[in-house]
Amino acid sequence: MGFFAKLAAHATNKMAHPAIISERLSLTYGELFDCVKKTALNLDAAGFGPSEVVGICIEDEVDHVIISLALLATGASIITLPGHDAPQLRTSLAHRVSVTRIIESSDAHNFLDYRCGGSPSPVFPPGGQIAAASVLYFRTSGTTGDVNVVPFSEAQVAAQADRHREYAGERLLRLASIEHNNSKRHRLYCVWQGGTNVFKPRGKFDLVQFVLQHRVSCLDISRMHASDLIALNKVGKLSGLKIRTGGSAVPYAVRRAIQEKVTTNLYVRYAATECGAISMAGPGDHDEAGAVGIPLDGVELQIVNDQGSRLPLGERGEIRIRAEGVASTYLNSPSDTSKRFRDGWFYPGDLGHIHAGGQLVLDGRTDDMIILNGLNIFPAEIERVLETHPDVDCVAALGLPSQVHGQIPVAAVILKAGVSVTTVELRCFARASLGLRAPRRIIVLDSFPRNSQGKVLKRELLKLFQ
Repeated sequence: MGFFAKLAAHATNKMAHPAIISERLSLTYGELFDCVKKTALNLDAAGFGPSEVVGICIEDEVDHVIISLALLATGASIITLPGHDAPQLRTSLAHRVSVTRIIESSDAHNFLDYRCGGSPSPVFPPGGQIAAASVLYFRTSGTTGDVNVVPFSEAQVAAQADRHREYAGERLLRLASIEHNNSKRHRLYCVWQGGTNVFKPRGKFDLVQFVLQHRVSCLDISRMHASDLIALNKVGKLSGLKIRTGGSAVPYAVRRAIQEKVTTNLYVRYAATECGAISMAGPGDHDEAGAVGIPLDGVELQIVNDQGSRLPLGERGEIRIRAEGVASTYLNSPSDTSKRFRDGWFYPGDLGHIHAGGQLVLDGRTDDMIILNGLNIFPAEIERVLETHPDVDCVAALGLPSQVHGQIPVAAVILKAGVSVTTVELRCFARASLGLRAPRRIIVLDSFPRNSQGKVLKRELLKLFQ
């Protein structure tokens, strides 16, 4: 079953249930299906169909999701060309995927049809049910190297969506735009499950008031938004809200602050572009180890050594997973495909271990492992220690190349406002817990270089040490 058929089922079974809520309009599932169908008819008349790979560059989130669903209904394949990217990056991405046509914001009105009700719209697709043959392309974050493009069938994305049955009863607000891969994926998951997608207004707005006004039940934020959320006025009014976050490490201090000042209903997700969500730490799962929960239903996860042999409980090694909906290849990248997809397993390139209760703890990236005179140092162990210092807000640990030692552990920190701790004091603090594993240099920054999804770009950070 594809997304259009699923939407048709929702239009029958939950016609009056709210599907989309935004400041400019609200749509039930009956209305959303009618809009998508009429828009698909317009696209079909303009020649869009299974032979097309369509780049979508539409900033308006509601327009974007309806165009995406309508293109899938025609059988076209889709990829987002984000407006926040430089034009040359969008051009390069479109070339890599062999995009045949592009729909921009200025073109969207030629196809969108928001008129609901009136005389019934024609049956779509003309001549019968279309197979769910579309491909959805998502690009990886590219924090440690060049970006890759991951092709998914509709069935694979649907299998990922099936791991999020909670969306069926939720009103979901995401602060990151739908032009970000992770946001688009979860917006589609919400549609698949028949939940309510709530879209934020453009520009500055009162988040607390908006959440209360539109009865948002789940707020999905990045690590970047977490500190801002804690500092908001009236944030205590959100005590019944569910908050989900992920994308990068969420320190225990930040988790504790959210649970104390905002809501106890905090969920920290571990996921990858290539497979969607892998595990989730719930309200009672947060501890100083920074656990990210047990694997979700249907996800098999193992910790293995360099030879691919499974390691005992508690030992650190490389993570590998398999589940329905996991990708099997990167587009036109055989070397990276053979590295990450092996023997039916996906290797996300993360290090971790399983601790008490079966929870997964992340220890960093395989590419980020620091090797000091043959001693393996996990960046996460440095980060977790420094994050316990009362004056530290964020930490990123990495290895500085050395001709003598191989690599030297170093760290960059962002301090909390109004503090004056010195880097010498921070090094002593780290050395007391880590010994030889402690960072030899620490620098203080106002912010970290991040990509558009909030992940720290360690290659850019390394330049600040050199």
